[in-house]
Amino acid sequence: MSDAPAPPATVLVIDDDPGLRMLFATALRRAGYATLEAADGEEGLALVHTAAVGLVLCDVTMPGMDGYAVVRALRASPDTATLPVVLITGTAADDAVIEGLAAGADDFLGKPVRLDELVARVKAHIRTRSAWLDVVQDELHARLGVAATLARLRPGSDPEDTARVIVAELAERPEIAFVAVFQVEPGRRGRILATSLAPGGDLAAAAPSMRRMRYLIDRATAGPWVEDIVGPEPGELSNRFWSSGFDVIAGAPIFWNERLVGILTMGRNREPGQASPSRVRDLLLATVIDYAAVLGATVGHSLSARSDLRGEERRLRRILAHQELDVVFQPIVELETLRVIGYEALTRFDDGVPPDVRFAEAWAAGVGVEFELAAVALAAKRAATLPSTMLLALNLSPDVVLSAADRLVRTLPVGRPVVLEITEHVPVRDYRALRDAIGGLGGAHSAVDDMGAGFASMRHVLELKPAFAKMDMSLIRGIHEDELRQGLAAGLVYYGLRSGFRLIAEGVEEEAEATKLRELGVELGQGYLFGRPAPLSS
Repeated sequence: MSDAPAPPATVLVIDDDPGLRMLFATALRRAGYATLEAADGEEGLALVHTAAVGLVLCDVTMPGMDGYAVVRALRASPDTATLPVVLITGTAADDAVIEGLAAGADDFLGKPVRLDELVARVKAHIRTRSAWLDVVQDELHARLGVAATLARLRPGSDPEDTARVIVAELAERPEIAFVAVFQVEPGRRGRILATSLAPGGDLAAAAPSMRRMRYLIDRATAGPWVEDIVGPEPGELSNRFWSSGFDVIAGAPIFWNERLVGILTMGRNREPGQASPSRVRDLLLATVIDYAAVLGATVGHSLSARSDLRGEERRLRRILAHQELDVVFQPIVELETLRVIGYEALTRFDDGVPPDVRFAEAWAAGVGVEFELAAVALAAKRAATLPSTMLLALNLSPDVVLSAADRLVRTLPVGRPVVLEITEHVPVRDYRALRDAIGGLGGAHSAVDDMGAGFASMRHVLELKPAFAKMDMSLIRGIHEDELRQGLAAGLVYYGLRSGFRLIAEGVEEEAEATKLRELGVELGQGYLFGRPAPLSS
């Protein structure tokens, strides 16, 4: 079998000496290579950009543009940056070799040139470049497969799904021994989204230590990198990452709007007979950079949003940990006698953020249950000084009652009538389940807020069968001067009598409003007229 490549590569010979130029070209043609000839550097560069050249053989000493300048011009163009260049020097001095290496030459031949050595050097470089181009083509083909698979992902796929697709595609390649995609979180923290070392989703099997994760984040912050793997550091537990057997790893940052949101790492074995160690490292680094860019485009926004959410969650948890909240109480009175029968507990935050805003933040960050339970616990503690006959009204969302009933029942005060005002920031999907959950809270009663303000509150009354219902303050304001409001209030009083709940007029601020409510038969009232929210007297 002939060693000459098929189809033959074309070698461009650049030399101002026509005799040497013809001698070199003839030797190469006899070895099976096509040749082109140029008498100076400018002519050679023009041929490179108009013909398919596989290697350049160039004399160093030429008038005008010398061989070093030719190499620098080739390396400056993306189209010829990797084109092999062999320089022919008139001296073997170290300075000439160093200058050629600095310019970007691949090899050197000193004059007088042995033709058999020239052919052997050319053949080796063309073979290496051909093998490298095959690797590049394989890499492009593999990336097309990943792109096709990503295109089949359903809209709205989460980052884990996308990361698993890319990891699975990369793990199919025999030269890849390890792949992992990490999410970077605030505080130099991170977690694995997907890895080839965790079949069945057991990500803990390949999870790095906190120290190792911070090392990866620091490396990614500085940019893509490639390094040798030598094993766990002293005191670091071994896991499937260290037992995978690869000896070189590359990593690249995943960015979104110049923000580090993730890291892609890949490990590879250097096997004898394959590409040189430097080529293995170059290819691995190029691959990890490319796929990190793909991940940035596909999941960068989601990871950035998650990071913001994690930061928000930590901020909110600090509020709970430092007890940066308190409770005030507003009295509920019998309108006929003005006797106080209980208090509604209202949460206040040290930073002045309105309670509805802060609780909405907590639910958005995934800590809504913790915030509501903390508010209930603090209210129960502060209300301990009240007579045991005083009822305590607490605001709770349906999700807390349904998902944390066991924790809630341990938090509610014992031996005191408790009213749970069911808030409406989320819809109730299963009223029967909610009724049953409230019934299991040790005798707690339910209340519906904002009755008369819309269809949702009326449905709450129908479905929950509460012990109390609060008339929305929009019905109370100016009721003494508005017959339509009076008619609606009278209807709600009648409905309450038929349904068995006690009606509380909310937001009463004027004596005339209280007088008209008494006339209409409303039993209970709450508002600034009877007392503003305030701490309980000790």
